[in-house]
Amino acid sequence: MNTQNENTPTHTNHGDAAEAEEVMLKCSLCGKKLFVNESSDIIIEEIAGAQYHFDNPQCVVMFKRLNHAYGKNLKNFMGTTQFIADPYWDKTIPTEQEINEINQESNKPDIRVIDNPEEALKTCYQLINTAKNEVLILFSSANALYRRLARADGLDIVKELTQEHKEIKIRILTPFDEKISDIVNDLKRFLNVDVKFLAEPLQLKVTIVIVDRSYSMALELVNDDVDNSIDAMGLSTYSNSKSTVLYYVSIFESLWKQADIYKKAEELYDQLKYKNETQRQFLNIAAHELRNPIQPILGLAEVMLSNKNMNVIQQEELLRIIINNAKKLHFLTNNLLDVARIDENLFSLELQEFDIVGLANDVIKEVRNQVTNNKKIKIDLQCTEKSLNVIGDKIRLNQVFLNLINNAIKYTDEGDILVSIKRGSYNGNSNKNNDTVALVQIIDTGLGIQENIKQKLFSKFTKGTKVGTGLGLFICKNIVESHGGKIWAENNIDKGATFSFTIPTTTSRIH
Repeated sequence: MNTQNENTPTHTNHGDAAEAEEVMLKCSLCGKKLFVNESSDIIIEEIAGAQYHFDNPQCVVMFKRLNHAYGKNLKNFMGTTQFIADPYWDKTIPTEQEINEINQESNKPDIRVIDNPEEALKTCYQLINTAKNEVLILFSSANALYRRLARADGLDIVKELTQEHKEIKIRILTPFDEKISDIVNDLKRFLNVDVKFLAEPLQLKVTIVIVDRSYSMALELVNDDVDNSIDAMGLSTYSNSKSTVLYYVSIFESLWKQADIYKKAEELYDQLKYKNETQRQFLNIAAHELRNPIQPILGLAEVMLSNKNMNVIQQEELLRIIINNAKKLHFLTNNLLDVARIDENLFSLELQEFDIVGLANDVIKEVRNQVTNNKKIKIDLQCTEKSLNVIGDKIRLNQVFLNLINNAIKYTDEGDILVSIKRGSYNGNSNKNNDTVALVQIIDTGLGIQENIKQKLFSKFTKGTKVGTGLGLFICKNIVESHGGKIWAENNIDKGATFSFTIPTTTSRIH
């Protein structure tokens, strides 16, 4: 009997007891270390005249299946857990039952070459209609799919099959072309139909149809420029040979896996591209916005230093401008730091119980003093209760109030800005027993939200004018959602916009 060299026990000589404890083997499939001792459950199997050691029954079954599929080449795959962890292998290699069927295939299998395209298509449809579990279709080109599903009756057959036999799963692989987008979208509306696109290097010049891992049709593509499937086809091959069908299954599953990998690679590329673009945009905006307050701070400080004859009133006026710009700089740098913390998942809250009505009052008083004289704006607070306690980060929610109210002021030249606070609920029910959130709304009579930015209003760098960083609403969204609340915005029916957000109250925290 042959014994695999990689499974030869290894040990050190430190006495019989110590030696027994240190005898070590490896699982022939996953490569896991197997220590031989009295309590070990190592499985020993003889396969094709050689002895193998396994960690568990699952490894034994998978090893036998892989051994049947790859034979001597299996040694190139041994020592990895991917066969157990990745379901791809379960679909690609023959099951134990299929291996037995191949070994016991006594009758000569039916393998036919069909040179008549009409007969081949008829045979193919007959096979699909007998499906009980699964249909796999690999199209040779996007045109091939278009010819069968758009110009012919293929889409109707798929619909009929999925509606009458909802247990049947249909998977389709196809090269992509814009003209098949609508057809693919129609297919994806069926819950049991899945479609993936093949990258160009993976495309074949043959359409393959596999039914229930038992029957296969391979249809040759000879002319992809015609409108009719009959004229596009060459020879076709039908087979019910288990080994032939499973060979095609292996091809399909491998290409399905590759399509997944290509898609993930494209998504990663797009993410990296987006990240590089946002970083570049971030740096450009930061450099521009930082320069704006820095220039008057430096310029006016130099004026004060060089002009010894400046009186106290003049000095105070210049200092006021310097302080205002320093505050802008402080606000901007804090925003930039917050965005960096959010991107790195380092954003945190310091929770405490406080009155959100009192916080809103304080913010409104602060903002009123900063509104310029050329704007005829009235800011009021409306609240049905004198106080409403929430548990949150008071500094961060102060930041949300300031951002939203300042935004309202920015886009309103005259009129009212109303800050409304009331009890609400997650489900919109006004029943007192369901009151779980504080609903805050900032309602203005300004320009409203532009249509082209509505969908991305709370995304990074989105802004309605060329002024500003476009970071304020992005930060507000992250602060509110970190509290377990929601934030949204909509245009008013008559004029202006309403920005709303919710913060859980102390009552909801208790429940």
